[in-house]
Amino acid sequence: MTLEVLRKHLLDFPVELFVESTSENLIAQMENKKLRGVVFGASGGIDSLVSTALCLKASEKRNSWRVVGLQMNDTRIKGESYNNEMYRDLGIDLIVSDITAEAIFHEKQSGMPPRWLTVCLMKFFLRWTPTMARRRLILALKAGTAPGWALIHFQLLTLLHRLRISKLKEYAARHGLMVIICANRTEGMLGYFVEKGIDDPEMGDYAPISGLYKCQVIHTARFLGLPEKVIRQRPSPGFGGIYDEEIIGPYGLADLVLVGLQLGYSDIEITQAICSYDQKRNRKAPLRRKVPFGIQYVDFIRKLVELNARRK
Repeated sequence: MTLEVLRKHLLDFPVELFVESTSENLIAQMENKKLRGVVFGASGGIDSLVSTALCLKASEKRNSWRVVGLQMNDTRIKGESYNNEMYRDLGIDLIVSDITAEAIFHEKQSGMPPRWLTVCLMKFFLRWTPTMARRRLILALKAGTAPGWALIHFQLLTLLHRLRISKLKEYAARHGLMVIICANRTEGMLGYFVEKGIDDPEMGDYAPISGLYKCQVIHTARFLGLPEKVIRQRPSPGFGGIYDEEIIGPYGLADLVLVGLQLGYSDIEITQAICSYDQKRNRKAPLRRKVPFGIQYVDFIRKLVELNARRK
């Protein structure tokens, strides 16, 4: 029963009304600030493509607007899908730039380790260390209490996100554009973004999907007619061959836990719901690697939410 209540809370939201109200809000902010358009970081993921489509919906009512996507690439990063053709099909101004040299300069200035070493260590950590040990270190990194060596590697991974937001803000100021942040509610509640980075809602002027859980973003993507290729693409933090769900667990489960916490359900009730949901997932994909998503996972998500609340 609990599972049905949580899923209904997540999926029974008025997507058509959301799209319309988001367009009106964006129009009101643009007219109030007297800007000439919007600019966002074009990562290629579902969040940035849904945000793009929402901005285009608003711009259809104001033909003079520019909708600009800045794709700021580090050529050392492999395994990412940027979906340039989809941005162009949508009809935005896509600007691709190479920030590799700037990233290397900042890394050397800060005495950081080689990026290849950091990525290799992170992949090993996420895929081969015991689940509970992995979650403890993730919580320590978010709290800033992890060992020094781990914090250095974490700072290297997050450097690009901070470099990108500075370039995005600079471009916006130069061209009279509003900075759009493409972060969703799931990431916002978990603190699963780089503080003062390109996915931090506080760093922009407007975050159109910041009120949507990840599964609601997917629902909105289908309503807007985005390709199934984008919807099924594995979400990534942009580190290169590393995926969100290796860090925070499946978004379907994380969303259920977050809604359960918001509605005041007990950890046991939430655990029963996610176990029931996970069993259905495993029946559909019997070869999926089995990872424990019990009450310890609920506790892990709760602690991430609490750490993020303290940050505010």
